[in-house]
Amino acid sequence: MLQSLKITNLATIRSVELELESGFSILTGETGAGKSIIIDAIHFVTGKKADYSLIRSGESQASVEACFSINKLNHVKELLSEAHIPFESELIIRRILQKNNRQKILLNDVTTTRIKLEEIGKLLVNIHGQHANQALLQIASHIDFLDAYGQLMDLRSEVKELFAQFQQALKAYEKFTQESREKIQQIEELSFQKSEIEQFELQEDEEETLTQENQILSHSAKLSLVLAQTQDELYDRDSSLTERLGLIKQSLEEAVNIDPDCARFLHPLEDCLFQIEDLRHSFSNFSAKYQENPERLEWINQRLSQIQTLKRKYGNSIPQILEYLQQISGQLDLFQNAEETEKILLEKMNVSKERLNKKSRELSSCRHQTAKILDQKIVEELHQLGMEKARFETKIHLKKSTENREGTFYFSPNGMDEVEFLISVNPGQELKSLVKVASGGELSRIMLALKTILVSVDGVETMIFDEIDSGISGRTAEMVGYKLRTLGQSQQTLCVTHLPQIVAFSEYHFVISKTIQEDTTLTSIQCLAQKEKVQELARLMGGSKITPQTLGLAAEMLEHAKQKMTP
Repeated sequence: MLQSLKITNLATIRSVELELESGFSILTGETGAGKSIIIDAIHFVTGKKADYSLIRSGESQASVEACFSINKLNHVKELLSEAHIPFESELIIRRILQKNNRQKILLNDVTTTRIKLEEIGKLLVNIHGQHANQALLQIASHIDFLDAYGQLMDLRSEVKELFAQFQQALKAYEKFTQESREKIQQIEELSFQKSEIEQFELQEDEEETLTQENQILSHSAKLSLVLAQTQDELYDRDSSLTERLGLIKQSLEEAVNIDPDCARFLHPLEDCLFQIEDLRHSFSNFSAKYQENPERLEWINQRLSQIQTLKRKYGNSIPQILEYLQQISGQLDLFQNAEETEKILLEKMNVSKERLNKKSRELSSCRHQTAKILDQKIVEELHQLGMEKARFETKIHLKKSTENREGTFYFSPNGMDEVEFLISVNPGQELKSLVKVASGGELSRIMLALKTILVSVDGVETMIFDEIDSGISGRTAEMVGYKLRTLGQSQQTLCVTHLPQIVAFSEYHFVISKTIQEDTTLTSIQCLAQKEKVQELARLMGGSKITPQTLGLAAEMLEHAKQKMTP
């Protein structure tokens, strides 16, 4: 709800502060007094594009500040939270225009963008008039109003959930079938790779073992020569190591006979001779290892070459190649079950589709029933508002089809329907979309009729009607006033008018006046007391000359409106 409005240096307004209450308020004033400036200011502070020419002449900037109560506006609170704007029970919007074509927008003292302000502003105020841009003039929102009016939102939520499930099942099936078309070549490739690896029967440590054996066989002649030379030095040649150690032993044995302490040198020497003898036997057995084997060497080289080829294709080592073999074997096992998997996915998609279809048709049926009731009520309201020949129809038709390889689907998160409000206000005129209806007072009355019926489903707390009195008078004007006052009982309602029949139903009356001081035009606003309200109503009825008769008639009109509103 709009609680206050402060305007500074905007057009003819130097400084104006407006305190507003819930209920039905009226703004009146002479032509050119500045009523449109008030509406422009509200447009401006709720996100309309800036018009820098509105900065008051001689001033460097203009500003509009509005304070809204947002206790019941959960959607507004969600947007503020998403934008990291602090709030409690109020939202203070301040927008400043500067001469250098720059502007500042503050929400609870936090700088924001005009786009964000416009997004939030749509949830704060609906302005119905010549340039209205409210939700009812957007075809996409008509389905929301119909469902909310018919209390179908829970059913629609079920459809939305089933639609999400169907989309998930459809995507899974389409992804699988697309992959299946690519799998045939992939299966052939993986099968070849598996066969190529398996035919070599690789062992994890095989490469290291073969590399070592290859090293030995490649140098077998050199190794045999080394062993032969070593054996010759130890045993075979004259003055071999064994022979010389034997002579040393004989000398030590003689020394022992002279000094028994020399025996401590004899025992290690004997151990050394025993070890050399063991080496001799080992050399004899070991030398057979280094016999040349060209066939074995050729096989090892060929095997190592094959391993290198596999490493270039499938991994940097035999363990990596074997791990890759395990992976592709698992993939091939999955591919073998692809046909069964496709059947399961197709069945899941069809079941999901059937559930969505059934629930969407149920929702569509409820919409058609709701539309009949809604159309009748809105037509009754239009007739009461002086549009006796008006016709209204909620058009419900299937959504345009979207082709895919599974056939034609008409579903969306909102079901299978598209909804559009159609209206005809003149005899012989065909029904047209509500968004194409003539602007001005006629449109405002249509909006008033719709709002009266849909008041419980519109989350916006503040509504402003401009030019609603265009082309009406008498009984119709009185009915418009009555409807506005009734609407004000549930939503804050403001109306700019010059018709006394509408004014008489107001709870709060503001007069906008214009004065000239020192060649400067100034606009001011005054909230009228009861006696002043009678005076202003008389002025609207009788013009500049107010007689006792017009005052009496004004008081009578106010009393009549009061009685009409009394249960």
